[in-house]
Amino acid sequence: MKPCIAIIGRPNVGKSTFFNRLVRKRKAIVADSPGVTRDRIFADAEWNGKEFLLVDTGGMIFDKEAKLQADISRQSMMAVDEADIIIFLMDGKDGVMAEDENLALYLRKTRKKIFWVVNKLESPQHDDASVDFYRLGMEKYYSISTAHGLGIGDLMDDVTADLAVTNKEIDKSRDQRLRIAVVGKPNVGKSSLLNRLLGEKRLVTSNQPGTTMDAIEVPLTVNNHHYRFIDTAGLRKKARVRERIEGYGNVATIRSIDFAQIVLLMVDATEGITDQDIRIASLADEKSKTIVFIFNKIDLPAAKDFSEKTMVNLLKDRLPFIYKPNAIRVSVVENRGLNKIFPLLEKLDKQLLTKVTTGKLNRMLKEITTQHQHPLIYHHPLKFYYITQISGIPPAFVIFCNMVSGIKPSYVRYLKKKMMEYLALDGIPIRIYFRKR
Repeated sequence: MKPCIAIIGRPNVGKSTFFNRLVRKRKAIVADSPGVTRDRIFADAEWNGKEFLLVDTGGMIFDKEAKLQADISRQSMMAVDEADIIIFLMDGKDGVMAEDENLALYLRKTRKKIFWVVNKLESPQHDDASVDFYRLGMEKYYSISTAHGLGIGDLMDDVTADLAVTNKEIDKSRDQRLRIAVVGKPNVGKSSLLNRLLGEKRLVTSNQPGTTMDAIEVPLTVNNHHYRFIDTAGLRKKARVRERIEGYGNVATIRSIDFAQIVLLMVDATEGITDQDIRIASLADEKSKTIVFIFNKIDLPAAKDFSEKTMVNLLKDRLPFIYKPNAIRVSVVENRGLNKIFPLLEKLDKQLLTKVTTGKLNRMLKEITTQHQHPLIYHHPLKFYYITQISGIPPAFVIFCNMVSGIKPSYVRYLKKKMMEYLALDGIPIRIYFRKR
């Protein structure tokens, strides 16, 4: 899985500006007012061919009186817990503040790799004054200006020096097991499901949300098919169970989805598909992951009317962006429906490795584009010349045409849907790239 790098600091030291510089887009809101960033913001980033997950956090202040600030600080603490590397950002214009000293003490106790960074050093005058930061006890600090992009290259060269260069072909050949992430809200039965599939109580389970502390990898072989399951945490620690979690919750879940080829998204059948389930599904779909929806707890009275038809209609209504989703109704407690999981995984494994001949692809493309043609682009017709497959997991294709600029997203969705129908790829996302001939 990708390493995780968290940007930590007190409010208004430039964390979000630094974050936006690294992800090369304005994803985090930036303002002069402190406290703009409240929840953690995640993004995939890359430096010199090395990929990692970057986390922007709200400002940390150890103030028990301010409830909102306490919630923001708890979110930041979770980011610290989950990070492999910490970038501790400070304000060179303000100098060393009491909050910086408190943060320095807190971060040292984590025993994680820390890069000490002093921001807003645009002029030599500020740079000279920054030597006062050595009183925090670090051996070295980095002088940067996030607003002007100064010093960031040297900093990130050192931050990523020990990270492995991303090589997807090497990663693929290193482990041939099908990687499956089991994700979902807290206390939906993720660990209980894995214990059932494993045939033994390998993972600790409890009715108390937050029992699973981190992502746990478990290898398994069934019918000569090799799997690598990843059980993810719903919440990080029992002490933080009452904390309100927005979106998909924590770094462990995001990293597991990123690492997996198939995502088992467990849903509580008594609650239906919640907004948080939609966010997790959207994230997995955005990353082109195959999703299998596992509706658990159908044994409970509240789910007595949760039929197959109800499940299909619910998926259509709440998740219209997923074409023909794969879904199973189960009761982990009563061991009902679990016998359908491995046959479905075997089927999806074969579909993920789909290789289509160029001849079949071009016949398909001609048929699809003849049925429904793209509107004129700048008074010219869009002509499709040729299609070829470039990779699998997920299947990816390149279409060569007379122009690339101006192709409508709605037509791309049409192509994907029709191609999935033609190739019988139910619930298997595909990628389409366009190239000008």
